[in-house]
Amino acid sequence: MPINRISAPNVREIDKVQITPAVCSTIASGVEIYSVNDPNVEVLKIEFVFDAGARLQPAPYVASATNTLLVEGTTHYTSKELAEHLDFYGAYLQNRSGNDDATLTLFCLPKHLESCLPLVVDILSHASYSEEEIKTQKENAVQRLLVNESKTSYLARRSFFEAVFGNKNPYGAPVYQHDIKNISRETLVSFYEMHYRRKLKYIMASGSVGIGVIDKITDVLSTFGRHNQSIFEYAPPQERAQKIEIHKGGSVQSTIRIGRKLFNRNHPDFRKMQLLNLILGGYFGSRLMSNIREEKGLTYGIYSALESYLYDGVFYIETDINNELVDLGVSEIYKELERLRNIAVGEEELNTAKNYMLGSFLRSLDGVFEQASRQRILIDYGLSAEYYNEFIEIIKNTTSLSLQEMANKYLKHEDLYEVVAGK
Repeated sequence: MPINRISAPNVREIDKVQITPAVCSTIASGVEIYSVNDPNVEVLKIEFVFDAGARLQPAPYVASATNTLLVEGTTHYTSKELAEHLDFYGAYLQNRSGNDDATLTLFCLPKHLESCLPLVVDILSHASYSEEEIKTQKENAVQRLLVNESKTSYLARRSFFEAVFGNKNPYGAPVYQHDIKNISRETLVSFYEMHYRRKLKYIMASGSVGIGVIDKITDVLSTFGRHNQSIFEYAPPQERAQKIEIHKGGSVQSTIRIGRKLFNRNHPDFRKMQLLNLILGGYFGSRLMSNIREEKGLTYGIYSALESYLYDGVFYIETDINNELVDLGVSEIYKELERLRNIAVGEEELNTAKNYMLGSFLRSLDGVFEQASRQRILIDYGLSAEYYNEFIEIIKNTTSLSLQEMANKYLKHEDLYEVVAGK
């Protein structure tokens, strides 16, 4: 039957979504293994999650360096030998360190799992942290930092988070050259021993998780213990909104970042704030883009974001503007915030934003790996299986008046931090 390219497809309202539930197994030591299976996918993805984020590090950059060097050799294999062995089986590892946790992810074909898992076990039991690898890593990190410090966007971001959360808070502590240079092998090994060595927060397996895959993982990791994250006590910072200017010689444009500490996705207002953020600066048709890019021509791009962490959250607006137009850009940003507080969003604009948000949400569920990522959010924040369907209902039922209330509650001028780097 030929495709009809004249008539637009029917529009259907989103009522509910069917997300493949994660099946949970538990090994003898108490470590939970979650799995999301799709027999049509040939690849297996196994995420080993550790309670080893920056919020637990004893000094800046320790968590990141420990995670980076995790795959740079063990007492049995050099980093080159590890890479060659994995490459032989068409497998590879990814490692990532964030604010709240860290991961080591294995991608492989199911038939090669038994050959690749022992390498992961060796990394998580006998990582070497050689002085030579540490020296190289520190030199590379300093060079990357020097490059970043030449960018106004990096300077604004670092200063903003330090101001909002404080330099002693795990979400705000900045990294400087001396922090990198002062890291010792003893510090990294200690962090590895405490947060990685034969310890796991949980495991997420997705893709081709066929018969026997979970059993193989369980057998190989039977001696690994469960890392208890309850040892962390978070002290929220005291908010003191302020204006900060960072002068960067030779810069023809400045980065503006305006925002505040907010809350994470466990907060009852989080999902409404997601919609408000979208209308303000969360997509190309947003108010900030329409005004500051399209109408005023002050920037190539401007956006706002709502970030959620396990123990806190943050909202901010960011853009790059020519130095001579910075004051006008800042003024227009505050005008858009004031408009949200004083005038209810129109019905057409609200419906457009709702449809865009729900459509984007559906696209984010396209594929087993994407669904596994959504399941990880539920696990990390202790949310119910109905969280995403509740999200759909909340967005659909959010009114213009409730968004105006959100704006007056959380986006008042006097509560916002303002950072300008460059001018």
